[in-house]
Amino acid sequence: MRSYIFTERERRLLERWIRDDGEENQQTRIVLSRVRRNWFTLADDMVLLFEVVRTMMRRRWRGRVTRGSGFGAVLRGAESSLSRGGRRG
Repeated sequence: MRSYIFTERERRLLERWIRDDGEENQQTRIVLSRVRRNWFTLADDMVLLFEVVRTMMRRRWRGRVTRGSGFGAVLRGAESSLSRGGRRG
């Protein structure tokens, strides 16, 4: 499994685009185009990732993951963001 979706450069471009009221340049348009083309696949993968993390928490994944590990808060925030984004399902 990969450890990222966006590269550091893409993160900077997207964060600037969000912060600067949508001002675009060619580099930003390329990243946004990739997001648009891959949105549904990425959303489905995120839903699966959340289900895996939830199951790890429930099973305490052999003691490595507990409710106090911070997974719960991060999971709720991520699920909330994904829901606001209009995931299909």
